[in-house]
Amino acid sequence: MWDYSDKVKDHFLHPRNARVMADANAVGDVGSIICGDALRLMLKINPVTNVIEDASFQTYGCGSAIASSSALTEMIKGKTVEEAQKITNQDIADYLDGLPPEKMHCSVMGREALDAAVANYHGKSYEQAHDDGEIVCHCFGVGINKIKKAVWENHLTTVEEVTNYTKAGGGCQSCHMRIEEIIDEVWMDLEKCGVARPGFVPTPLEGIKIATSTAPAPASAQSAPAAFDSKSEASPYFAQVKAVLQTFNDGLPADGSEVVFVGIDGTTVQVKLEGPAGEGMMAEMTLTFLDKKLKEAAAELAVKRV
Repeated sequence: MWDYSDKVKDHFLHPRNARVMADANAVGDVGSIICGDALRLMLKINPVTNVIEDASFQTYGCGSAIASSSALTEMIKGKTVEEAQKITNQDIADYLDGLPPEKMHCSVMGREALDAAVANYHGKSYEQAHDDGEIVCHCFGVGINKIKKAVWENHLTTVEEVTNYTKAGGGCQSCHMRIEEIIDEVWMDLEKCGVARPGFVPTPLEGIKIATSTAPAPASAQSAPAAFDSKSEASPYFAQVKAVLQTFNDGLPADGSEVVFVGIDGTTVQVKLEGPAGEGMMAEMTLTFLDKKLKEAAAELAVKRV
C-alpha cells in the first residue's frame, strides 16, 4: 500500500479547478487513456501582462494524477508564463508534501501539460515545441529526450526510477538496456558539472515473457457480439470503426470500463460508456480521446454518446 500525504488525499478528494474553462486561450493535452493517464490543462493568459489569470484541468487517471493536476493549477495561477515554466515536477511533488516513488510520473505529466499549454498559446503543438527524439520505450511511446530530462532534473540512477518518473521500461522490459545506457550518458555530463553520482546498482533484466497459448478465453470472459442495424452495417466506415473501438477498449483499464459500439448514423459514431470511463469528468476525457482516434481513421468521423 502506498503512503499518501494528507495534502495528496485532500487534493484528490477535493480537487481544485477541476472544470472545463470555456474562455481558455491555452490548452495542453498530454498522455493517453490507452496508457493509463491523460491530462488536459486549460489556461486563461492575459495577452498584455502574460499573467496566468485562471487555470483548470480535466484528468483521466489515479488519485495522484488528480492531486498533481489540482496542485499545478493552484501553483501557476497569478504567475507569469515565464515564472510558471520555472516550476519543476519535483516542485509539484513537494507542494503535495511528496508523492510515492511509483507515482512521480503524475507530477511529470503535469509539467508536460504546462509545456503543451504554453506551446498552444504560442500557436504551436507540443510536438513542434518539444522533440522527444527516438522512441526508446515502445510500450508507452517514451522518447529519449524525455528520459534524459527526467534523469538530469531528478538525478535518477536506476531503470526503476526512470519508470517511476516516465513509465519508460514499465512494459515488456526490452528497453531496459537502452535506458541503462542513457542513464550512464546523462551522468557523465552531470559529473562534469560537479554532481557526485551516488552508488549505482544496475537493474537486472528479466527475461521477456511471451505468451504461447492460443486457447480461446473462457466463454464467461468474452463479450457477446453486438447486434447492429442494417444501416450501420452498410456504412463504409463500419469495419474501420469496429477496429478502432476494439483497439481502444483493449487499452482501457481493467476496471469495468468499456466503450460499447451502438451504431453509425452517417459519419456519427454512436457509443455507450460503461464503468469508470463513463463517470464524471472521465466521460468527457474518454469521448475526447476516442474522437481523436476515430479521426485518425477517417477525418470526417465524430463520436456521440447515446
